[in-house]
Amino acid sequence: MGPVVEVQGSRVLVVGDDAAERERLASLLTEAGCPALAAERPEGTFDLLLAHGPQALLRSHVARQGAGQLRVATVIYLPEDAAGVFLPSDLAGTADEVIPVPVSDADLCRRLQELLRTRTPRTSLEHLERQRDMLGEIGQILASGLDIIEILQECVTRVTEMMGADRGSLLILGDTEVMHVMAASDDPSVCKLPLLLEKYPEVRAARESREVCVVEDAPHSPLLGPFAQAVAARGIGSLVCLPLCDGRQANAVILLRFAEERLPDQTPLACGRVAAGMIALGLRGTDIFERVREQTRRLSLAKYTAERRLRALEKYREFLESSTDAMFVTDAEGIVLYVNLAAEQLTGFAREALCERPVLDLVAEPQRPPLAEAVRHVATGTNLQNFDLDLLTTSGDPLIVSCATSSVLSDQGAAILSFRDVTEARALQNQLGQTKDFLERLIDSTVDGIVAADTSGNIILFNKGAERVTGWKAEEVIGKLHIEQLYQPGIARAIMRELRSGTQGAVGRLELSRRDVLARDGTPIPVNMTASIVYDEGREVATVGVFSDLRERLRIEERLRQAQEKLVLSEKQALIAELAGTTAHELNQPLTSVMGCIELLDRRMGPDNPHKHLLETVTREAERMADIVRKIGKITRYETKAYVGSTQILDLDKATE
Repeated sequence: MGPVVEVQGSRVLVVGDDAAERERLASLLTEAGCPALAAERPEGTFDLLLAHGPQALLRSHVARQGAGQLRVATVIYLPEDAAGVFLPSDLAGTADEVIPVPVSDADLCRRLQELLRTRTPRTSLEHLERQRDMLGEIGQILASGLDIIEILQECVTRVTEMMGADRGSLLILGDTEVMHVMAASDDPSVCKLPLLLEKYPEVRAARESREVCVVEDAPHSPLLGPFAQAVAARGIGSLVCLPLCDGRQANAVILLRFAEERLPDQTPLACGRVAAGMIALGLRGTDIFERVREQTRRLSLAKYTAERRLRALEKYREFLESSTDAMFVTDAEGIVLYVNLAAEQLTGFAREALCERPVLDLVAEPQRPPLAEAVRHVATGTNLQNFDLDLLTTSGDPLIVSCATSSVLSDQGAAILSFRDVTEARALQNQLGQTKDFLERLIDSTVDGIVAADTSGNIILFNKGAERVTGWKAEEVIGKLHIEQLYQPGIARAIMRELRSGTQGAVGRLELSRRDVLARDGTPIPVNMTASIVYDEGREVATVGVFSDLRERLRIEERLRQAQEKLVLSEKQALIAELAGTTAHELNQPLTSVMGCIELLDRRMGPDNPHKHLLETVTREAERMADIVRKIGKITRYETKAYVGSTQILDLDKATE
């Protein structure tokens, strides 16, 4: 048995026992303007069937009596010879016309053309009568007391037959993106099967327009878009979608599928509209829509969401499996939908034990509420900063994991959590943090000022000692002031030159030296400073300076110098006083003798003595010396006056005041 091949536009089917003869007849009729198809076994829909030979007529009879194997308007019997003109009694009702043989090819073609012309009106009338009968049957079914599901099944079967479709189904449309197959012409067991509306653009178009949607040449239809290829793979050539409108909305549709890519001319679309309207009216008084929606809404949404998640996960599955981090995909409630191999290795649980389990069970009790809140945020499209969790494992070993989130599956209401083991890193970080805190406390408790700057001169460290010395606050300086602003112009650059040249110590180090830094009000502050360059693998990364305030030290030194000067002066004064007393005592005795001798000489000389004036001079100078000796004896302090050049001598007048 050869396959039946249907040609678009074919109206005549040639069936015969002799393959060569039936092919010849089909070609002859086609050339004569009657598109014909040759086949060994009759099947399909045609305006006219030409049975060549009794066996072909017998097969046509069997096919015509079968369930939808052959739909043909007229059967013509062409005997193989004159003896076969008379039909057997059991086949007498099969042939509508008999063409006696012998007959020429031209007469055969002319006779068939006449039959086609005369049969067309009759065929149309037969179609109308059959459609009327079908509509009557649909009305009776709707008025019957059958279960609503049985009613839908019978109705969709009748509409499918009436429309000449290969398959028909009735779909109820919900208020979500999910619809349900309530009945199918080829499968009575189908009921409440959920389907995604997004995969059926023809149904969406009929629902929105509330008009019949006809899709011819479905494998290449722009309406079907990316789904056209899948439709072609299922052997669907064309589609008809009949909306069942209730008021202003289409609550259901009848979807009909045809194997032909172009619908036959006799496809009764008008009758299909009437049937759809009758079914819609019949369903108006039932609660089928509400019952289906209520019974399947939650299941549909869950199934729809699950399917979308699975499809979305397929795109990322390879990436998730290749990740070295433990990857968990959860829904908005934290139920685990998927884990990768790394998650099994990290937790010690098998995938079967992790899936369908709350991810909260894997963390410590105090961390479960914030983790649940984080999952809800991520599932709604919000990415969060990484955070740490204490993970519970089968081994009981405490693990600290860093949790990263991704909202790429938020459209499906899912969240991706990535766990990375950071136990050792956090322990080291804790130790480093303790060391850092200790060093910061040590630096801040240091009396000396410590200032560090990066290679651009921006201040990055300013301790409490530096605050006390300069009057600046660390928050006013760090990242805001340049190191040059702490020195008078040019000093900072000079220090850097000294550091790099090594003239004040080793290269990269500056020995203790006297410098001035500027206070917040611009006042120079004398300090002792050391400085160094910080290297990282031979590369300069920062400079640090340590300085101590010299102001108090200088004040103390000044007071000490003044005290020393006072002490020296006091010692001088005491020495002068002692020397003066000694001098006065020692000079008074010889001076007294001199004064006595002068007085004796004055008595012995007469008034006319020529040396009288010399004695008066001696007397006057002796009295002057006596006056000087008295002043020396009265010296109480050390006062000097300039003498010759830079020489200083004792000022007797001021010293005795």
